[in-house]
Amino acid sequence: MSNLKLESISKYYLKHAGAKQKVLDDINLSIEASENEGSFVSILASFESGKTTLLKIISAIEKPDNGKVLLQDEVYYNATGKIVFIPEKPSSFPWLNVEQNINFATNISTDKLKELIGAVDLTGYENHHPHNASLGFRFRISLARALAVGPTFILLDDIFRRMDSETKDEIYELLRTVRLKFNINFILATTNISEAIYLSDKLYLMKKNPGRIIEEIKLDADTLKSKGLNRQERFVSLRNEIEKAFKASGEMSQTEIRI
Repeated sequence: MSNLKLESISKYYLKHAGAKQKVLDDINLSIEASENEGSFVSILASFESGKTTLLKIISAIEKPDNGKVLLQDEVYYNATGKIVFIPEKPSSFPWLNVEQNINFATNISTDKLKELIGAVDLTGYENHHPHNASLGFRFRISLARALAVGPTFILLDDIFRRMDSETKDEIYELLRTVRLKFNINFILATTNISEAIYLSDKLYLMKKNPGRIIEEIKLDADTLKSKGLNRQERFVSLRNEIEKAFKASGEMSQTEIRI
């Protein structure tokens, strides 16, 4: 079983006047990967709380000023592909078709490429150039490209924020399917309470100025996946618990955390 740990992660940025601003403060969290079905963890926080910076540190795109990231109890300091970051605006090269985009910087077999295209529901679009494609289409390309390197964790940076509701629902189901098929562990940074509850096995609540984890919440996946009153009651209870935690930290407002 893979495990990911963040120990005392802190990060500073220099302001225009040269003064230091602390973006992340003493971030500690631990995620145990599932042996056979993957996992889904969300970091729920308001805008400009340092969520993106935290994901970039986890994936070794940026370095922390203090603390360390451990994968399988070894310091993860060089982007090796075991942890892959997908930004809010998924990237694709408009001059390359779908196959070429997915296989960019990798050398997977034709059979593997075909499998990945099918896994993200792009069969039939292999020769399509995504220059005018929707966010959902480009995300599918980014997801397949991430899967091509055989990662243990895929980090998602508030990817649903600009998607319409229909596309969101499609991508929610896609992530569930991919999680089970490839035993992938997802970490989502989001501002949306309902989305975090709906998708996750575990939530970390993070306040801002500076970014700091204020609570860990484990979700009852069986109840939340069921239908009927029990699911609805548990959903409302969790949402109220999360709102209460943020209000206690002085964080909660309708403009910061979305319901």
